[in-house]
Order: sequence, then C-alpha cells, then structure tokens
Amino acid sequence: MPLTQRTRSIAPDTMAYARIEVPDIEASVAWYGYHVGLEATRGAADSVFLRNGLPHHAIELVPAPTRTESWTTAIGFTVPDEAALRDLHARCTAAGVPMRPLADSVKGFCRDGFGVVDPNGLVIELLLEYQQYAYVPIVELRPLDIVHPFISTDCYEASVAFYTDVLGFLVSDRIGGSTTFLRSEDRYHHSFAIRRDEKFYVAHLCFLMENFDHLMRRRARAIYKGVPIPSDLVNHSASGSIAFYMHDPAHGPRIELCDGHTVFDETKHESHRPRTMTVDPRNIDVWRAAGDDWGRF
Repeated sequence: MPLTQRTRSIAPDTMAYARIEVPDIEASVAWYGYHVGLEATRGAADSVFLRNGLPHHAIELVPAPTRTESWTTAIGFTVPDEAALRDLHARCTAAGVPMRPLADSVKGFCRDGFGVVDPNGLVIELLLEYQQYAYVPIVELRPLDIVHPFISTDCYEASVAFYTDVLGFLVSDRIGGSTTFLRSEDRYHHSFAIRRDEKFYVAHLCFLMENFDHLMRRRARAIYKGVPIPSDLVNHSASGSIAFYMHDPAHGPRIELCDGHTVFDETKHESHRPRTMTVDPRNIDVWRAAGDDWGRF
C-alpha cells in the first residue's frame, strides 16, 4: 500500500546490519566467514564489513581489544523513502528521545539518515537509500537475508512502547507478558523481537538460509568445529521457521540460522490482529515434549 494511502505511521523497512564490538577482529572475520557464510570487505577505518547479499553489509565488526566478549552497539534499518525518513525524524523529535548523527563508518553508504537511542541505550540507525553491490558474494551456503535482532531487556514495557509508538513497528504476536514480536514494512512475521529479562543485551541475530539443506550443512560445520549450539533444531510456532542457534561470545550474540520465516501479504500486514500465546516452551518450539520442557533453549 503506498505511503500516501496509509492511515498509520510508517515503520522502518528492513533490517540492514548490526554493529558489533569484538576483541579479536580477525578471528571474528574468520568465524563469520566459515560458520555463517559472510564475505568480508575492509573499510577506510578499522571496521570490517561482512555481507551476505546485495546490501553493503549485514555485520559491521569494530575492534575492541580491551573486551573479553563481544557487544552489539547498534542496529541499522533502512527506510522506504524520503517521506518516511522525515516522518520518523519528526516522531522521534516529538517523543524527545535521544538522537544522534549516523556513525562515521556508515555515512558514506547511504544518502541520508540518523540515529536514535532506545530505552536500553541501543542505537538504532535509520538509513535512506542504503547502498548495494551489483552482484552477490560468491560464497557457498550464504544466507539470503538478515531478518531480525532479538533483545532481552529489563525495560520491557518502555522498549515495546518505543518501537511501536515512536518507530511504528507493528505487533505480530505476544507470548504472555514476556515476549513481543514486531514487524516492519518488509512484512516478515518479526523484524524485531523483545523479551523481558533482568538485564539488557542483544540475545541473537537471525539469518535466513536458502533451504533446509543449507541450514543443516551450516549446523554440521558448527558441530565439526565444536561451536556451542545452545538451542538445536527448533520449530517456531510464531514465525513458522525451523532454526538452530550457535554462540561464541567472542564474536557476537547468538546467531540463529533459519529455514523459512512467515512473510505476511500486504493485506494481512495491514489487518493482522496480534495473538497472545501462552507462556509455554512449545510456543518457542512446537517439537517440545511438554509444557515444562524448558531445557533446550
């Protein structure tokens, strides 16, 4: 539906990248190349950009040798057009949320944009006309898309309000009062997810694989190299995806590789009424044995 015909506020379009500080940048470049299938390009400064498709990058790695574990500092989203960027800027200004210029490392890869700070201190960068390559990386088993971040937070209500009321994300589903799945204009079931917790951190980043065979080949690589798999082969009831999660804290948050993720059609995107699902592990993984089977996630 064209922006001029919408009665609601426009949301960001699609996730572009995550910026992650890492203690050993060369080790992280190798890890994302082997285990996720991302191709590295070097920036003018110290950052390394990792891409999976046509967009300039899906991960920006920033050297932080004083850290012992990685930390995700920013998430980038594209916006559909200049009118949407102006509207988002006006809404953020009216809400009085902290705003800042785009990071120097990404200013050259878009026509315009700005950053805004969420209630947890996470920077959300909004970009107009994010640059693309003319060709996809020649990497076997590469992901098709970076789909969403999933954050844990001790500011749950404030975070949900910020992403819905200010940035305009739409609620797809909820799990009790503990998790909210939000979608943007790309119409994935969720382009952002928020979970109630005792502290803030980016819990995982999700990449969509081309098919189940590619997913399982990536899983085999993780097993072969002994990369921890904290949650293995789950069938998500909300998004319809099948996924596994691997994690090496030196390189980033958990990385979810998935096959399939529900994409709403344009009509459902505008009309969908969120479900409130029970707090049951089978809403995380329909293959769980019982309602008290929390052990595999």
